[in-house]
Amino acid sequence: MTALVEAPARAWTTTSAGRIRWTLAAAPPLPGGPSELLRGKRVRVLNGTPETAGAVAAELVGAGAVVVDGGVVDALVDLTLPPGAADYRAALGRTVAAVRAVYEDWAAESSATRIGYVAVTYLGGTMGYREDVRPDQPLGGVWAGFAKTLHREIPNCNARVLDVADVAALPGLLVRELYRWGLFEVGHRDGRRTTLAARHEPVGSNAVRLGPDDTVLVSGGGRGIGFRLARTLAEEFDCRVVVTGRQQLPTGSPPWAGLSEAEFKRYRNGLLVRRSEPLAAVRRTIEGITRSRELLANLADARAAGLRISYEHCDFTDRARVAGLVADLGRVTGVVHNAGVDHPVRLPRKSDADFAGTVETKVDGFRSLFDAVRHLPLKFFCNVGSLTGRLGGMVGQLDYAAANDGLARLGLWARGEVAFPVSTLCWPTWERLGMVANFEATLRYMAPLGVEDGVRRWVAELLAGTSGEVTFVLPLGPALTPVQAAGYPASTDVPGFADVLPRVGHLGTLVASRPHEWQTADVLFDRTCAPVLAEFAVDGVEAVPVSVLLENAARAAEWVTPEDLPRLVLDRVDDLVVHPAGLALRDGRTTLRRTLTGRHEGDEWVVLAEYATASGDPVASARLAHRVVGRPHRVAALPPAGVLPEPTGGHLLCWRGRVLPVARDGVVGAVLPEDLWVLPQAPRSLLPHAALENALRLAFGHHVDRLAVRRIALHDRGAAHGPCRIDADPASGRLRVSREPSGTPVLDVHPLRRGDPT
Repeated sequence: MTALVEAPARAWTTTSAGRIRWTLAAAPPLPGGPSELLRGKRVRVLNGTPETAGAVAAELVGAGAVVVDGGVVDALVDLTLPPGAADYRAALGRTVAAVRAVYEDWAAESSATRIGYVAVTYLGGTMGYREDVRPDQPLGGVWAGFAKTLHREIPNCNARVLDVADVAALPGLLVRELYRWGLFEVGHRDGRRTTLAARHEPVGSNAVRLGPDDTVLVSGGGRGIGFRLARTLAEEFDCRVVVTGRQQLPTGSPPWAGLSEAEFKRYRNGLLVRRSEPLAAVRRTIEGITRSRELLANLADARAAGLRISYEHCDFTDRARVAGLVADLGRVTGVVHNAGVDHPVRLPRKSDADFAGTVETKVDGFRSLFDAVRHLPLKFFCNVGSLTGRLGGMVGQLDYAAANDGLARLGLWARGEVAFPVSTLCWPTWERLGMVANFEATLRYMAPLGVEDGVRRWVAELLAGTSGEVTFVLPLGPALTPVQAAGYPASTDVPGFADVLPRVGHLGTLVASRPHEWQTADVLFDRTCAPVLAEFAVDGVEAVPVSVLLENAARAAEWVTPEDLPRLVLDRVDDLVVHPAGLALRDGRTTLRRTLTGRHEGDEWVVLAEYATASGDPVASARLAHRVVGRPHRVAALPPAGVLPEPTGGHLLCWRGRVLPVARDGVVGAVLPEDLWVLPQAPRSLLPHAALENALRLAFGHHVDRLAVRRIALHDRGAAHGPCRIDADPASGRLRVSREPSGTPVLDVHPLRRGDPT
């Protein structure tokens, strides 16, 4: 191995996860006064200074809110830790206690607008993301991560992190921000309202050299991803790596040392059977032994490979011990703060001690370590963060998200304090490595990061001398919630954005919901952003095409899923009934109220979609039947044909053929998403709009009282934009749509009454 290595022996390049930086972006301006929804709401104000809390309370009362100190609460306004305060524990304890007090009531709430939590931070009005702005209180990230995760445990809890530069302006800003939910994070500075947006940015070129003269200190690096990095650094650069942990290395020869995995399993089972202590205590003992076995095995493997990796016992929340360790090690040239704990349990079952311990390990560990090395000429100081901080955590991770976002904002503050680079790398779940209690459950939130891919990226960041926060994002899973979807500006730089965009774009404005059961939303159809709305007319008035309404229902149904979040595929639409007059636009737009109700029917998941006008008149209804991928599926029998009375007068329907071409000789031309929508990025269609509209025209003609379809069976969901052929079966009334020219079936339409096909 050479003495100094400018570039690693392997090519540190990867392509799977997106490397995302978060930057300030303009947020929509606020209206001049408070929201009407604030009037009459019961609001509790906590934390902050007495002076600020009093000013905020007075402003809330002036805006029509009712300020309370307990009981039924609609909103919590958390002034968090004021500038100048150093100990966050008491304030965070009050926050946790306040949320515990409302938890049961809030968790049962179905309204999407009633309840909310606002955390005020003092990071300079820029959320800490401007290097030239020094945060007044760098610990605000603890509350930011907490706020962004509340919706996981309390599904209809809205959240806002309000970052201010001028505390005197806070009361007026706060009453205008309250009950205007949506964006998670908003900053106010110099009269500008900003938020955070994702931007792809490649890693920089190598600026750091590592070699045998370097010592890298890794907190919590004895196991998992920390040790994987430590081993890679020692292998590739022949540097000395000191890994640490809270556990003492066992002395002597413990009875479990040297056991094979099968033997250790029998030993572990014996402890459970012969226990003389409570089961929980025995399980904690077994967990400790398991960690020690992994640590000893890692160190033994490193020694056998001739690597310079050593272990030191150290609790990084102990400032004196950390300072002593750094002094004893001599020339430390790199630091990786990897220590962390996670106890994923819902808040009512999580102890205050566990909550505090999770935050302290990340936050106090950073402060102890940073203070111990800030005088050294380090080549890098790298925090190991998590996307739970940046995007919000999983169920049970309120404390872990608080810890990680607190760490990230401290890292942003610290880069202005020292000459060496300070970075925070926010990782997704590593593939079956690290602190993952239930790996399969994590896949509902985001795809996992491959270990080799992640370690390569990690080393590349160290060599580049990266400073600031970097997030590594993979495609989001089905556990995305409506609150989370509205929390961030849409960005095409986020991996998997094109797959998420259709369901986000068709969500509408949520009115009420019960996760995995039902959802009600108001959906605006606006011709200014959808040229397809000028395509169809009812009685001479532009109207929402039936295929567009069905597309909205199909995409929105993706928000109403079974609790285990299986992979669902829309198999068919049954019992479609449309009252054409309700589809009419007024001045180019209309708002329909959509209600979705999901339930299991046999081996299928069925979502009933219903649309109504603002006055409550029914517009359309349909049953959307989904099959579960990987499970047996039996298609339900076709609904009976029934008999429709002949229309009495009916409505005049007109398909204009401007956006959706009219079939010629049974063939319909291709239609692209950009033809349907005028948006920065048009959502991909699930349904073949042009083919479906032509099939309805052939089935029902131009004069109808209502449209009724027994079934629309989907066969090929990749044919939404390509040319199709429509063939009618006079005997059954069925219309078959197939790909042109291959003849691959796309969908079958079974109308309840077939009109004149001419």
